[in-house]
Amino acid sequence: MKLTKLSALPTGILVAFVLLVVVWGFCSVSPSDFLTLFKDKEFISAVVFGLKTSFVAVLFSSIFGIPAGFLLARNSGVLSKISDVMFDLPIVIPPLVVGVLLLNVFNSSIVSDIYSFVFTFYGASIAQFFVAFPFTVKSSKSAFELIPPVYERIAMTLGAGYFKSFFDTTFRLAFDSIVSGLILSWLRSLGEFGATLIVSGGIAYKTENIPINIYLKITEGNFKEGLAASLFVIAVVFVFVLLTKFLFKNRRFTP
Repeated sequence: MKLTKLSALPTGILVAFVLLVVVWGFCSVSPSDFLTLFKDKEFISAVVFGLKTSFVAVLFSSIFGIPAGFLLARNSGVLSKISDVMFDLPIVIPPLVVGVLLLNVFNSSIVSDIYSFVFTFYGASIAQFFVAFPFTVKSSKSAFELIPPVYERIAMTLGAGYFKSFFDTTFRLAFDSIVSGLILSWLRSLGEFGATLIVSGGIAYKTENIPINIYLKITEGNFKEGLAASLFVIAVVFVFVLLTKFLFKNRRFTP
């Protein structure tokens, strides 16, 4: 109880600081600034492009990230530990560095002779995928680690096949955490700036996502529009995270 009371002070200060920054931002713009923003065809184009690329990125994150998380959770060998460290790299290194490394690969004759990913939709999607997929891997790994494999063995003794026993027990128990990780990956892809800018070039009406649009608005001197776009992103992220918490709050699974 005493520890709870002691932790209340720094928690309250942190929450108050975040609220101050966000509320100050909303107080600094007017409804007309948002109206101007939503009439901006370049911003709308950036929103559409960002949604498309982020959905592609999270699709590949689910295809590759969930199995990778399961493999890391069920294996503790040297190779798994090295893989785990490799998956941490996109989180800790600057996204700009990820973009430079991808650009180096895309500009090689081996890749460019097959398809030119630079300044394209697919190049931007791959850049966002590399930055965001570790969130899916980490959440899946943590979820699978908490579920004993004995559940699957019990299901198999009752006549279920290997895949059915896995999906009826382990996967269902881990589902909430996996979806949370995918949503984090999607939001991270939607807000990705550095790697996307390096690979796609941030070309207006072609390869420009929301963060790049905000950056360009501010560098052009349109600070109010840039601030309004930033607040729009905050509102979208807040709504999706809040919905996620409410949707999965009361989910339970009984083996």
